Amino acid sequence: MQLKFEFVLYDETLDKFELDENIYSYELNDEQTQTYNLFKNTDLHLYNWFKESEFFLNWVKEEIYPDSTGKKIAICDINDLSFRRYYFFKVTSADTHYDYFKKLFNIIEESDWQDREEIGEEILEHLKVKRQELIIELKDEDVTQDEESEIKEN
Repeated sequence: MQLKFEFVLYDETLDKFELDENIYSYELNDEQTQTYNLFKNTDLHLYNWFKESEFFLNWVKEEIYPDSTGKKIAICDINDLSFRRYYFFKVTSADTHYDYFKKLFNIIEESDWQDREEIGEEILEHLKVKRQELIIELKDEDVTQDEESEIKEN
């Protein structure tokens, strides 16, 4: 199964995300495809599976961002599943984004007249923490460990 990925680059000094405008393809093997199919309907489980998978991290470090030790990225899109709202949410974002984050962060509106801006600010506070959880820091040591194990096997 082939997946298409888009990424965002995280600038720590400015605390902002910038879209990498390229689309990258990755071919999953049979076992990975089974896991993907289990997680594809639960977006954050799918995201975390990729974030924690050696095969994915090695692919990103070797193929997508070589020589980028210390670079911080995040997954923006996996096929038709988008995480853009996490990185680019604004108080003026659409109602669907508000509803998604109100449910995710268990935010209860006290009344219909409650100020949308107030809810948006609360969402942004929760997103500060969530965004940090989504960031993938590309470390040289992960690839080195894999290369060392390959050398030992040979």
